[in-house]
Amino acid sequence: MKKIIYTTFFTGLSFLLQAQSDIGSILTSIAVNNKTLQASSHLTETQKLEAHTGNYLSNPTIEFNQLWGDKTTGGNINELAVVQSFDFPTVYTNKNKLAGLKSTGYDYQFAGIRQQILLLAQQTCLEIIYLRKQQALLDERLENARHLSELYAKRLEQGDANQLELNKIQLELLNAQNGARLNSAALKAKQEQLQTLNGGIPIKFTGTQYPVSENLPDFQQLESEYMALDPNLKNLSTQAEIAGREIRLSRAQSLPKFDIGYRRNGGSDETLNGFVVGLSIPLFENKNTVRKAKAQFEYSNAVIEDNTRNLKSNLQQLYEQATALQTSCKEYSEILTEQHSVELLNKALMAGQISMIDYFVELTTFYDSRQNYLNVEKEYYNTLAQLYRYKL
Repeated sequence: MKKIIYTTFFTGLSFLLQAQSDIGSILTSIAVNNKTLQASSHLTETQKLEAHTGNYLSNPTIEFNQLWGDKTTGGNINELAVVQSFDFPTVYTNKNKLAGLKSTGYDYQFAGIRQQILLLAQQTCLEIIYLRKQQALLDERLENARHLSELYAKRLEQGDANQLELNKIQLELLNAQNGARLNSAALKAKQEQLQTLNGGIPIKFTGTQYPVSENLPDFQQLESEYMALDPNLKNLSTQAEIAGREIRLSRAQSLPKFDIGYRRNGGSDETLNGFVVGLSIPLFENKNTVRKAKAQFEYSNAVIEDNTRNLKSNLQQLYEQATALQTSCKEYSEILTEQHSVELLNKALMAGQISMIDYFVELTTFYDSRQNYLNVEKEYYNTLAQLYRYKL
């Protein structure tokens, strides 16, 4: 039997730092190769170009008229007019600022998508680490079951054991084989998922330990940093700014528009040249646009308030969960590190100090406790990943 070795919660610092570095390099690769991020990047650039479209002067208008007349009255008349229309200057100012805000909003949208994908990649790495740790536990249990099965098969031949005892061990062996087999399949699936996140490009992740865990900061500090850096919340704030700018733009568009140009009449005895000046009064075209913009502004602020409240509540729940899980991890680690129950149980069973039924009751309790530790540990690091997602 191999000696059972446990890794305490805050030991193996250099190895854990290496694991953290491994996950960091995985996230860097996925940020470059992920197909969804690539598509989103192109879409963002398209949206930003679209946001700046239509912020310039409208196209000039060129008109040419041919009028036929009696030669006695001067003959034909040719008329040429070149006219440029433009809005009130504040319209262009607000349009340019609005385009800048929209571009910023599109950047935040992309950052939100990027954060989601990198969080999924990080959680996939954590799941792979969990499955590898679980595989080690299952392999250890399988090795112990095989050892006992071989030993009791010999003892049955020698008359030192009965068939019922061997049957119990064979069932344990079957369960251990099945558990190891299913876990191996799950591990392979997660590795394939990681490759898919990397754009289908093969990627090697060898981590077997979780990144080093720091003590949780004060909740107010964590909340303040999260709220300041969360791209989704920043995007909502930008949308509110856009709505406010839309109000200014709508008011500016309610001001008159101007036409200015050059006109030339020729073909008669006298050629006439002059300027064209026009004024467009927006009585109907922009009706209710200001009211619409105000309603959108109120809606954006309501959405920000609702999302902020939900985000704070979710953070509080995650923080409390992480605190409880951290305590559980420490307690499991401290107790399990000092125990070598399998070795002791095997010695007691071989010496006839305990029955086969008692042996399996104790063995099941021991392995269940170690499995619970793995589950709690995984949940703890998964919760940390969600708490610190704003750093991705």
